[in-house]
Amino acid sequence: MKKNTPRRKNLPAMKFLFPIGDLPEDSSDRAKSERGVALMVAVMIISIMMMFAAEFIVSSTVNLARATSLRDNVRAEYVAKSAANWAIWLNLFDYGLALQLKADKSGAGAAMAEGIGSIWNKLDEAFPFDTPLDVGDIAKFSEAMGMSQIMDSKVLELIESLGGSMGVKVEDESSRINLNVCATNQTTQCNSVLMQVEALLTCTDVETDFMKKNDLKPGEIARRIRDWVDENPSAEGSGYSDENDPYQKRVPPLKAKNSALDSVDDLLLVDGWDRELHAYFSPYLTVWPYINDGEAAKSKEAVKLNINTMQPEALKCLFAHEQGDGDAKIKFVKKYREMMEQNGKIASTDKDIKDRLAELFGTGTDKEKGAWMTTNSSTFRVKAKGIVGEQTRTLEYVIQRLNKAQLAAGAGDTSRSPSPWSLLFFRMN
Repeated sequence: MKKNTPRRKNLPAMKFLFPIGDLPEDSSDRAKSERGVALMVAVMIISIMMMFAAEFIVSSTVNLARATSLRDNVRAEYVAKSAANWAIWLNLFDYGLALQLKADKSGAGAAMAEGIGSIWNKLDEAFPFDTPLDVGDIAKFSEAMGMSQIMDSKVLELIESLGGSMGVKVEDESSRINLNVCATNQTTQCNSVLMQVEALLTCTDVETDFMKKNDLKPGEIARRIRDWVDENPSAEGSGYSDENDPYQKRVPPLKAKNSALDSVDDLLLVDGWDRELHAYFSPYLTVWPYINDGEAAKSKEAVKLNINTMQPEALKCLFAHEQGDGDAKIKFVKKYREMMEQNGKIASTDKDIKDRLAELFGTGTDKEKGAWMTTNSSTFRVKAKGIVGEQTRTLEYVIQRLNKAQLAAGAGDTSRSPSPWSLLFFRMN
């Protein structure tokens, strides 16, 4: 029987009893070393695969989010366009219905009046612009308005399939003071506009105190607006001897534009018209429609304001002197809103205008100011909003109804299809 001999450890090569070279590797140590390397390689490969997988997941998530965002953005745009087209159609339908009733010889006919009771006016109540409602309510609105029989049901179904919500607002530009009237050579009409602007700037103690604090005079501000848009180089009543004097001191120097305003925001270039004035008064002003000399010479309608659609604050300012002092102005706003909103008491004839003004301000109403009022409108601002998911698109149009003469003038233009309205302004966000 062999005795157990101890395992001989690996020894280095010997020569003359001296070790030479390195110790030989132990097979068990080599195996352990190889296993460690394999583990490291495996971990690296898994890490790389996880990185690729994570990148793929992130890329897929981002692409899906972008695709969803793009889809919702397109849908929101079509919802907004549908809302705008709907508003324009209702506006023209309402106008066509009024024309048909007016031409009806069997009865007394209908007076041409825009305001509460007009179909387009109901849009603000059905789909408010600031708080859009679900597009599914379109069918309910159409049915409630008795429009289901004249509207294509497939169109309504298509709009509803887009999903989301929509808001619409139609504003009557004829309820605002048109500053571009002064860009024409019609002095009489421009003077009326200057009186309207001056009345707007002096209607309450707040405006008066603001003017005194900033050393401004309402009459001068109104005439500086005139000097900015008209072609006349004189500066009468503006506080300057030359209309360009206040602008030559700017860096770089400017000159008065001497042409129509492109937007109400252009007023910020006019000397004395600052952002505070702009924020308060710009909602009562407009630059639409552009008026050429021929139109202005034929009619004074350009300076007339629709009494049925004017904001009570603006109407109050125009007739501030007729109201007296104290609580009269506050009472006027309350009375006006009750008359318009609760009673639906709108004017439809010149006699109605006089009656409404007499009811609001008494018999001492300025006749010249009364001549500023009208009951009909031709220019409207349509605002439409579409919201789908997290995407919001807004559209803004300014449209003008064309009268018979304008339609006849454009009938010979074969470059475009005949339309009962013209587009004055368009913006999409």
